[in-house]
Amino acid sequence: MPTARQRQPSGPLSLTLEEARGVALAAQGLDLAHDFTRPGAATTADDLMTLIDRLGVVQIDTISVVARSQYLVLWSRLGSYRQKLLDEALYPRREVFEYWSHAASIVPMGDYPYYRADMVRSATSLLWEGLRVWSEEHPEAIQRTMEAIRDRGPLASADFENPPGTRPMERWEWYGPKESRRALDVLWTLGDLMIHSRRNGQKLYDLRERVLAEAFGGEAPDDSALPTPRERVDHLIRRTTRALGVVTPSWLWDYFRVTSWEWRYFRQDESNPDGHPNAKGRVSRERARSLLDGMAADGLLIPATVEGLDEPAYLAPERLPDLKRLRAGATPTRTTLLSPFDSLIWDRARARALFGYEVCFEAYVVPEKRRYGYYCLAILHRGRLVGRLDPKFERKERRLIVRALHLEPGVAPTADLLDGLADALRDLAAFLGADTITIERADPAEAAPQLAERVA
Repeated sequence: MPTARQRQPSGPLSLTLEEARGVALAAQGLDLAHDFTRPGAATTADDLMTLIDRLGVVQIDTISVVARSQYLVLWSRLGSYRQKLLDEALYPRREVFEYWSHAASIVPMGDYPYYRADMVRSATSLLWEGLRVWSEEHPEAIQRTMEAIRDRGPLASADFENPPGTRPMERWEWYGPKESRRALDVLWTLGDLMIHSRRNGQKLYDLRERVLAEAFGGEAPDDSALPTPRERVDHLIRRTTRALGVVTPSWLWDYFRVTSWEWRYFRQDESNPDGHPNAKGRVSRERARSLLDGMAADGLLIPATVEGLDEPAYLAPERLPDLKRLRAGATPTRTTLLSPFDSLIWDRARARALFGYEVCFEAYVVPEKRRYGYYCLAILHRGRLVGRLDPKFERKERRLIVRALHLEPGVAPTADLLDGLADALRDLAAFLGADTITIERADPAEAAPQLAERVA
């Protein structure tokens, strides 16, 4: 039987920018049109887990002006599904866990050993400086919090009482005066606690061994056979290339925020005298290229060039059939909306290079300085990012409001675009439980009444 290397093209592939976009969309499950006639309830738990495993990581965010980002990311790909499927994947099915990955994230439980290895070998270096100092100064608070959960079972921060005379938590304050909130974060980051489940969005924490016993069939795995630093890096890089479809050296580290893993591995590498590969952009890219070239030599990636990119690219072999379809005339057909924390666009530089698109996130910008809106969703239409809209879900009135629609310069509000966008908005409304959709304004202005007519 021919080897993977023998089956692959003999020289670097040459991809157009449009082909690279098509490959990336296929890898992310965003290339083909969604069948809006398929009831959302038809999406199964297996469908959901197949998608999460394909992405490798789903970023968590608490902003819920429409829905929390983790639910939107899956909706963009699955259409209207039962949101409880994601909650149940955490508990009781134990198919995912929450931990630091690309920020705070949902990760397949099968990848837990790769994260546990860093918890065990890195100890308090995983804590950001302020939390590390606090943990060293308050060991008794951490011990009390751990003992409470051991004795009482899964607990949220709200289940811990405030000390007498505690001041109210101030706006924008992360932890507030409640020491248990810091202690829970310390214990979760170090891996002593895990997220047991969610209660109205609040995290419930439990002992690591109790959660893992449920996940792995009655007994938590021990730490005696954890992946080596090299195995950990290789696994996450392979996951990255599969999830992105096509990757360049400068895109490699961001997907899983590999910094901590990568640092500890390469500090053992005497050929890397510059130390931390992310300390300098040049060192980071050179180290990434070396690793990607090694994977290409082993037949795990296909060297490529992409029109308009000034660095080498690498194609995941799994995406060769997609490239073949694109070259046979197929084109991406999906129209949907993307959270600003969607894995297709969370790397702003990658979104700019592949799609010529500037991701907008203005939630922390004062209202008078916002250009587009509080929480803009990117509009994906037939393989291109063509604009953004600022939505709000009025839960009591069960109404989805598009406060503003902005198309990119040069993008016309064609019937095809407006039809696709109307379908996506109706499906989003069904997903949220909205009965009506209101379009307030648009740029260009004529798009607002045209879109409103279509969603009515």
